[in-house]
Amino acid sequence: MAKIRVAVIGAGGIAGAHLRAYAAHAERCEIVGIADVLEPAARDKAGTYGGAVFSDGVTMLDALKPDALSICTPPKHRLPYIEAAATRGIAVLCEKPPARTLAETQAIVDAMRGGVLQFAFCHRFHRPLQAAQDLIRGGQLGELVQIENRFAFRFSRAGVSWFTDAEIAGGGILIDTLVHSIDIFRALTGNEIERARAALSSMLPIEVEDSASLLVQSEGGVIGSLNCSWVTPVAEAIVRIHGSEGQAVIDYNAEAGLRYRLADDEDWTMRRFDAPDRFVAQADHFLRCIETGQQPLVSGADGLAVMRVIESAYESAGMRS
Repeated sequence: MAKIRVAVIGAGGIAGAHLRAYAAHAERCEIVGIADVLEPAARDKAGTYGGAVFSDGVTMLDALKPDALSICTPPKHRLPYIEAAATRGIAVLCEKPPARTLAETQAIVDAMRGGVLQFAFCHRFHRPLQAAQDLIRGGQLGELVQIENRFAFRFSRAGVSWFTDAEIAGGGILIDTLVHSIDIFRALTGNEIERARAALSSMLPIEVEDSASLLVQSEGGVIGSLNCSWVTPVAEAIVRIHGSEGQAVIDYNAEAGLRYRLADDEDWTMRRFDAPDRFVAQADHFLRCIETGQQPLVSGADGLAVMRVIESAYESAGMRS
């Protein structure tokens, strides 16, 4: 089988994760092009991973005719490139958040109908999270009761990055980071979120929220407390899962990525994982969908479901109507 020809639009930090992941599957795919409006950024990435360099994404699509495309631009610029890919029959792996609004996300899904569209909720491919899903499905934790999640770090580029420009990003840390938390909650519960209420704050001199807390409840009654911040200095990335028969903790910064303790256990069971990281696993899944025609684990429907919760959260905080 011929190698899948992959291109990337957007050559910022997250593009490096996509390119590194594709490079890990060099036997199955070839990086043929990288485009960025800042051509030196694309040239820098191409110096490491190969591929032709372009300053315009659509020009690249027409010149190279790739089979697959990673969209790593800021959210404001995603829809036109995805529409261009859709008309050319190119499979798309789109970074999170899917777009700035639910309406833009719907336009993306509509454009890609009939094609391969995967949203980059990469935590779905994090092995400790997948192992926690197995514990839940196997009934070892009993009935799910509560899920707590916190992603936090001090964002040194706040105020000088597009991440804190509402016109480009669609909002602040709620839409940038809590999109992952919402999708993690959905993945663990296996249900959609029926209620969401957010509290937002900003200590930094920026126009968007730099800290957010979201209280949610699934259709099955599980309660979630999802929190994130760009302000607090001690980095934390953790998910605590509380069931009627035990607890599991996914700790992204611990050597044992998953630990769990059941009702009759005297101590924690520690799980370590040597599997490829979530970006490599995400790329593997995307390539497999192209190769086999299977539907992505994280589909357009998932992107829409997450963005519905994002819009509901902003509305609850009085930020959107």
